[in-house]
Amino acid sequence: MSFRPASTCRHQTSRLGASRLAMATILAGVLVTACANGPEPGAGPASAGLAEAPMHTAALDTNDVSPDSLAASYLAGRVALDDGDLRLAAENLGNALRLDPENFDLRRQVFILRLSIGDYAAALDLARHLVTRDPAFGEARLLLAAEAVIDDDFAEAERQLELIGDRELVSIAKPVLDAWVAFGAGETALALAMLADDGAGSGGLERIQRYHAASMRAMQGELEPARELLRELVEPDARNPVRLVVALAAVEVLAGAPAAAEELLARQLEAEPGDIVLETAASAVRDGSGPDLPIDGPAAGMADALVSLAGAFDEQGARSQALVLGRLAAFLAPAQGDTALLLARINLRQENTAEALRVLETVPADSVYAWEARLLAAQAMAEMAREDEAVATLEAMAAERPERIDALVTLGDTLRRQERYAEAERAYDRALERVPEITAGHWPLLYARGITRERTDRWDEAEADLLATLELEPDQPLVLNYLGYSWVDQGLNLGEAEEMLRRAVDLRPDDGYIVDSMGWAYYRLGRYDDAVRYLERAVELRPHDPVINDHLGDAYWKVGRYREARFQWQRALSFEPEDDEVAEIQHKLEHGLETNGPSRG
Repeated sequence: MSFRPASTCRHQTSRLGASRLAMATILAGVLVTACANGPEPGAGPASAGLAEAPMHTAALDTNDVSPDSLAASYLAGRVALDDGDLRLAAENLGNALRLDPENFDLRRQVFILRLSIGDYAAALDLARHLVTRDPAFGEARLLLAAEAVIDDDFAEAERQLELIGDRELVSIAKPVLDAWVAFGAGETALALAMLADDGAGSGGLERIQRYHAASMRAMQGELEPARELLRELVEPDARNPVRLVVALAAVEVLAGAPAAAEELLARQLEAEPGDIVLETAASAVRDGSGPDLPIDGPAAGMADALVSLAGAFDEQGARSQALVLGRLAAFLAPAQGDTALLLARINLRQENTAEALRVLETVPADSVYAWEARLLAAQAMAEMAREDEAVATLEAMAAERPERIDALVTLGDTLRRQERYAEAERAYDRALERVPEITAGHWPLLYARGITRERTDRWDEAEADLLATLELEPDQPLVLNYLGYSWVDQGLNLGEAEEMLRRAVDLRPDDGYIVDSMGWAYYRLGRYDDAVRYLERAVELRPHDPVINDHLGDAYWKVGRYREARFQWQRALSFEPEDDEVAEIQHKLEHGLETNGPSRG
């Protein structure tokens, strides 16, 4: 079965240039990229409570520097990076930088690390030095521009942004950032012109630019143009970004149309029942107090643009870049709780759980995002093997807000990840008891309960939940994948199962796990050539997954490609499969497949 967490992560690497000690060494790349599968982050080691060493980088007499101490700092930094602990890596590579202060590549890496953990004072010091050597260094220039915006020095901010190179990562967001700097300088017409859609395209940022133009107009009191722009961006019968919905609701209220705002929020809550931000906005509309515009000035506008870009990178798996952009956003607007939630999730996916908890602790208790931060903190506790504490926290939250289901759903998810399926099902049952009417937005709850019932060998009940889920969300690829594969595995409804799996692949052609399910279903049906075709594609998409490589090996064997089969089984072993799969793969390597039967999915 292809519904499983990723088990292996590999980190990008980079090479340091020769130091003044003529020492060269390989370092793991500072921009750590985790290989995550879906919404469930994996657990990993991390160090908490590290002391911050000051970044003194004055020139040293390197004749007095011990090569061993420099090498030790480099290696300690590498180990910390491999463990996903950016804070410890920053400390150790910072020590190396003090011993080798002229190493520019190392200084860049330490800057990115300091920025990635939110050590803005050290990052600013490093940025000022870095831009003297690399004037177009985007992240450094943007941090300096953000500092200028915070100081209301928009001329300096404009100067810093102008120097960012076109090939730099942050240059993608420059049109919006430039516009907010112009707006802050009082040049509103110029700012709006910068955000105008001239039909020439703007790197996929058109929707963001129009949203920011609407925010500027709303701040200027131009409510009708703002409302027109936002109404064009919000799709009536679809899930929309929460900030976009809240912005339109705020403008509707300011324009004297609270009923339109209330109707808008009610529609969105049908799609996302229980969303606390939408519920808070709806309450503010009812009592006449708001909601407030999400963007209230240039710093918040720039932060919003960076958060949007960070979220896009995170969805694409480029989480190191997302982390840097998120930290820049948090520097500009530290009170934005949704930025903290994004940073925490990225850290969890990078297996840096202690850092995720540090970020969540910055969310104020009176923030609209405080409840969600507590839920995410409980998940982080579970990832740190503090399961009892996580369960107790979630039970307390469920009792604290008996009208809400999210604490119970999170409890069920936590128990399910621990393979405590019977307990997880009870948590989901309790959540469903609180739902007055099941709507499309509740599909994940029924889907999760269906998984627990399937894992406890109660297929009829599991199938009922999965079918009910598809009635709520007919084209949900995760459910199509799970139900379709389950039917194939049991020899049931084979024609319909194949169509389900094909539909799931069509919806998510780049999801290696779903493509693997299609291929493995063909294998189970004896259609080995079709199986090879899909499983080869799955391995391309998820080259380091042991189960997918094992599946491809089995398919190769069935079509007579014995040498390639053994190669794939050997690869599967190299990617640290589960303990109960190791002996099976080793047996196949020694004896082939015919004496062993099909491998387990």
